[in-house]
Amino acid sequence: MNSGKNIRTITFTYLFKLLSNEKGLIYITAGNLTSAILGAIFWLILAAILKVADYGEVNYIIAIASILTSIALLGLNTTITTYLAKGETEVTYEAHVILFISTITIALIAFLHNWETSLLLISMAFYTASIANILGGKRYTEYALTQVGQRLLQILLSTLLYLNLGLTGIILGYAFSFATFSYRYIITLPNLSLKFTSLKGKTAFILHSYGLNLINSSSNFIDKIIIGSTYDFYHLGLYQLGFQFLMFLGIIPSSMYIYLLPEESSGESKKEVKIIGVITSIVLALIMAIISPIIVKTLFPKYVEAVQMIQVMSVAVIPLTLVNVSNATLLAKEKSKQVFIGGIIFLALQIPLLILLGKALGTIGLAIALTLSRSTQTIYALIETLHA
Repeated sequence: MNSGKNIRTITFTYLFKLLSNEKGLIYITAGNLTSAILGAIFWLILAAILKVADYGEVNYIIAIASILTSIALLGLNTTITTYLAKGETEVTYEAHVILFISTITIALIAFLHNWETSLLLISMAFYTASIANILGGKRYTEYALTQVGQRLLQILLSTLLYLNLGLTGIILGYAFSFATFSYRYIITLPNLSLKFTSLKGKTAFILHSYGLNLINSSSNFIDKIIIGSTYDFYHLGLYQLGFQFLMFLGIIPSSMYIYLLPEESSGESKKEVKIIGVITSIVLALIMAIISPIIVKTLFPKYVEAVQMIQVMSVAVIPLTLVNVSNATLLAKEKSKQVFIGGIIFLALQIPLLILLGKALGTIGLAIALTLSRSTQTIYALIETLHA
């Protein structure tokens, strides 16, 4: 009896000591967790008051803007974080001018189709660049405050504007909140450099990072475009609710990646943090798979068809965590090619599986497609990490 108590005491003491030494991870996780909880509450409230099809349509618009944002970023956000953490500050100014030109160019093209998408694209690109600067400088407290502040402002603006403008107001709330918290990027604009000498030797890294960003964005948003186009907004609404549950669980893998990339890029080893992160994701996946039916049937009876989908998608957080941990390690060692290939594997499987399994098995087939493709990517990423 005493032996078991002693083991628990030692375990808690060890975890407390470990976390005390990893305050950056705590700040990042706290910021992501708070932002995710606020965002989840907002979207779950919308799910309760909007028609399923309208819920799907709003996410369809955001998905298009997000993919265009990744195209405009050119992989420079990952480049900024990685090399700024290594002390190469000139990279930031050179990357910012390219990012500015590409963002405005794509936004003008998007404006011809939809002005809301164009505005959202600009604000998201500038915000992402700002976050890259914050992380590259290891300003973890500022990161947490920025994440929470942006989310709070977005919820306030989206709610107020929705009451007056409908679905368009939700989009505008997102755009204005992202723009407000893009200050780190905006204050560097007067120092933009046109020399590009620091970036010249990093072309391969930038290209691989660009490809990875496109793949990550596609993996998070192309599924919504495919489902909305191949099926309808009703099925997309069901899928999106399940995806919201996964994104909530995804706080762990996203926090791990955000923290590990600058830390390992500067030469720090974080093996214990990785192990704890993976174990935590497994526990959370099991809990969510058990309690999600109760949550949906009680709070979202219109989405009861999504119950099995949510359970399957919850499991996907485990390979998602392993992929993020592996990618952070590989990028820190400038092994961007391997990360890029892993992303290609995921996307090459996800797109056809969404169509094939969705038609064969219905909504649960969509969830299986996501989980299978992510698991395959995980196997490749782990193999490459072992050989890095």
